[in-house]
Amino acid sequence: MLDRYIKELEEDLKIDEINLRDYQLKLPAIKHKWAGRYIRLKLEIAQDNKNLLMLKKKLAEEVEKAAPVKLSSPSINQMIENHDTYKEFCAKIYEKKIVTELLEKAEKTLSSTTYDIKNLVEIMKLEIT
Repeated sequence: MLDRYIKELEEDLKIDEINLRDYQLKLPAIKHKWAGRYIRLKLEIAQDNKNLLMLKKKLAEEVEKAAPVKLSSPSINQMIENHDTYKEFCAKIYEKKIVTELLEKAEKTLSSTTYDIKNLVEIMKLEIT
């Protein structure tokens, strides 16, 4: 997901003299696309965190049932944190958090694009005169 977003963002940020007008007209839609992705991903992470808690409870019940003796809570938590399913789920959440950082930075970059376009137009004016 991260690599795909990086490539797509590079394409969305390509501005030159030829596509300047079209780009300026498309800029609000581009900003909306990336802001929407950011919000949707944050919602996914919130849902994943809820699912992680449910998975943790389920795994705790399984560990308690499988244990021949009563285990302490720290022991159960350690066993859960070493469980492959739990680790995979945590890794997916971590990856999504990294992508949200990219999307935050993309939002800031796109916000400053308006100023970049203005500066580009000013440079073009100076070159003409």
